[in-house]
Amino acid sequence: MRQRALETVHKLAKKDPRILFVGSDLGAGTLQSMKDELPNQFFMEGISEQHVIGFSAGLAQEGFIPFFNTIGTFLTRRAYEQIYIDIALHNLPVRLLAGGGGMVYAPLGPTHTAIEDFSLMLSIPGLQVFSPADAHEMETLIEASINDLRPYYIRFGKGGEKIVTSSFEIFDYAPRLFLTEGSKTILCTTGVMLQQCLDAQSLLAEQGESATIIHFPYLNDLEISNLLELFGKSKNIVCVEEHVPRGGLYTQLVHELVRHRLPTRNLSQISLLHSFSHNYGSQVDHLEFHGLTGWKIAMRVISILKEK
Repeated sequence: MRQRALETVHKLAKKDPRILFVGSDLGAGTLQSMKDELPNQFFMEGISEQHVIGFSAGLAQEGFIPFFNTIGTFLTRRAYEQIYIDIALHNLPVRLLAGGGGMVYAPLGPTHTAIEDFSLMLSIPGLQVFSPADAHEMETLIEASINDLRPYYIRFGKGGEKIVTSSFEIFDYAPRLFLTEGSKTILCTTGVMLQQCLDAQSLLAEQGESATIIHFPYLNDLEISNLLELFGKSKNIVCVEEHVPRGGLYTQLVHELVRHRLPTRNLSQISLLHSFSHNYGSQVDHLEFHGLTGWKIAMRVISILKEK
């Protein structure tokens, strides 16, 4: 997904001199083709995220559209004040491309896990927060962003994710619906957890249970006005996210359901724990531990249905 994001920035920069790429110590050879072809639109800074945010904000003040890429945890925690004051306060068109969302960098320890980034970024007024599910959705999002001069935070995962959004040709900020008629359960999710929910949907079908999935790639305003009947009829709504329990998709969903006067008693959550991780392992290991794999999600849904 990261590679597609950078390639898309390069593609758009060829046509639009306002578009710049700014990296933070991303390693030799990163986007070398753009560096060679468009040297005046390519910047690689050192390990200085607070400086790079201010640098990007200054470029945006001069009429450019900078795309800044680094690891999500360093971007959101280390440069929070600069994002808040330098970018969001002035409503500047800086695109923050946050790699390694969730537990991608878990083998490097809790210092490298971006598990509260939605909460931090959604708390900043005017900052638009996105979590695409795959490389295709990432590409359409970046293309659409050129016509929107608000600041963006975009979280993406490890890369190599299965393409599951190819039927959505353009990015329009609306929830993505994977509907199963007559289903008792709605799985609400965002980002790469969509793939896990689709696996769970298939596993549930094998067990004689059906589920509808709603993927929210845009997290600021969960536009559910066209889905009120679906939510109202559902006996079981499960929010699945690679994030701590509060401040992310689940919190946004509760706000929307209450705003539309829909009950929340059928709403439950599968997420990361609200704690520092002290277990060693890959992202997949941690997803398994927290019940965020397709099989674990399916088993949780069946358990909830049995209880009801």
